[in-house]
Amino acid sequence: MQNDQRLTLAHVTHEAVEHLGGIGTVLEGLMTSPVYQRQVKRSILIGPIATHMTVDPEDRLGAHGEVLYSSIDGIDRDGLGNRFRPVEWAFNVAIVYGKRQYTTPGDERKGEAEVLLIDVFRVNPDRLNVFKLKLWETFGLDSTKYEDSWDYEEYTRLAEPAYYCLQALLGEEDRPCVVFSHEYMGMPTALQAIMEGQDNFRTVFHAHECATARRIVEDHPGHDTMFYNVLDQARRQGLYLDDVFGSSDHVPRHALISRSYLCDGIIAVGDRVRDELHFLSDHFDGHAIDLVYNGLPAGKVTLEEKLRSRGMLADYSQALLGYRPDVIMTHVTRPVISKGMWRDIAVCHEMDGLLGEQGKTGVLYILTSGGGVRRPQDVLAMEQNYGWPRHHRMGYPDLVGPEEGISRDVEAFNAGHKAVQIVLVNQFGWSRQRIGNRVPAGMDIADFRRATDVEFGMATYEPFGISPLEPLGSGAVCVITNICGCEGFVEHATAGKGTPNVLAADFTALDRHMSIDELKALDQGQRDRIERPIAAEIARELVNRLPQSDADRQKLIDAGQALVAQMGWDQIIEDGMLPMLERIISRCPAAV
Repeated sequence: MQNDQRLTLAHVTHEAVEHLGGIGTVLEGLMTSPVYQRQVKRSILIGPIATHMTVDPEDRLGAHGEVLYSSIDGIDRDGLGNRFRPVEWAFNVAIVYGKRQYTTPGDERKGEAEVLLIDVFRVNPDRLNVFKLKLWETFGLDSTKYEDSWDYEEYTRLAEPAYYCLQALLGEEDRPCVVFSHEYMGMPTALQAIMEGQDNFRTVFHAHECATARRIVEDHPGHDTMFYNVLDQARRQGLYLDDVFGSSDHVPRHALISRSYLCDGIIAVGDRVRDELHFLSDHFDGHAIDLVYNGLPAGKVTLEEKLRSRGMLADYSQALLGYRPDVIMTHVTRPVISKGMWRDIAVCHEMDGLLGEQGKTGVLYILTSGGGVRRPQDVLAMEQNYGWPRHHRMGYPDLVGPEEGISRDVEAFNAGHKAVQIVLVNQFGWSRQRIGNRVPAGMDIADFRRATDVEFGMATYEPFGISPLEPLGSGAVCVITNICGCEGFVEHATAGKGTPNVLAADFTALDRHMSIDELKALDQGQRDRIERPIAAEIARELVNRLPQSDADRQKLIDAGQALVAQMGWDQIIEDGMLPMLERIISRCPAAV
């Protein structure tokens, strides 16, 4: 891209203010990258207002935000009312606009973005219905099917006000503006830009996942074992998703993302996400889908720092379990079925025998929460009263929702194994305030991440998976699955040679050919039988890769540091995102 051509990008997302998950991590990586900043002069984050009259006006854009305009609070510091009020009157919405600062923990990188939030709760119904009619007439999108879904309704209501706010904010020098639809959320705004934007707008669908594929994988007892074998067979036979699984048109998210082929560009964060999008329909056959992986944190870690952090987690294990483990394993994750935590348990079952034969011990800490962040006083009470998190009780402030099933599985495992124990820590963060007084003074989540020998991430559906590779630069062995997007990134970064720091399990491997119908009939028992020998193989390989000395740990740190140095955001933007943007700005065709 020409150095004098600096871009305006508008990112439509539910994480315009709050960092809730993967999209927030991606935005942080983009905004703080000097490569991104060099080519992008304006970044505008767009989303619905999540807070209304109950907060301090200065907090509407978060701790690092500055409110410049808020019709809710009567703020207009830069004289923007003349631009925004016509949009507010026309659509009966309220607007909050300002700036947000980004910083990277442990790094000097900083960035800034404009933030545009729109209150769509009382939107003008007549204008909304006209917009929905245009969606039907132009794109065959029948909004009447999805009006009971706030997922769909909220972002459909956002579309026109967001588009006209951009028109009001942008000068001629800021055009064309590239509208990024982060997942399904931005698709109504993208469709509005396609209908009305002409040469002033371009559109990109940023596929952080394929929501249709996720739903099928999570809901079917065969999970990834079933789905990816079906996908590969179906593609070879020229079949598409509807041919195999029936219509998904009743699902609002599918209705939106299945029209993403209309965008000027599509970004997929992983190889399998690209496959899943091509599987949606033949509309994607002639469309370029650019692989733009997510970047990884690349903080420097020394052996001394590793040993210090590891010593603290070993001290905590001694206080909690009564022994200092030889092998420390962790899994930092969300408590959802797609994270495949039963596979952690299956591998630990095999490791129990292998480590026991060597006279060694291990521990796995599963750090997850289905009940938000527990209060410090509740943490201390649970720790003192019944030894949390080693032991648990049903009901808040302890086990709620999906934590209950995980805890039952963990208790059953611990009762039958000696060399390896599993601890469910149903809390986010890691400090005395978050985890209790057994935690060594001064220990934090960075120490927890540095300390581990093994990070599990054997997901059934994982479009990319930043979290499973976060300890890579600290010399951990990261155990993922071959369907994870980050596995393709590792293959790319190592030129297919692999690395001792990443171990990929293939739970899609079958011991015999199965037809599509057989695969669709796969039940949990059959899948368990397929998975059992794979878990045993992973356990054996993992034990072989574990460091036996500090010299071994240094080698893993060196290899991990060298790898993450090639997998940062600057490289991703330079090699993947910018060429795609240059292509769509110039409207040049691309190869599929």
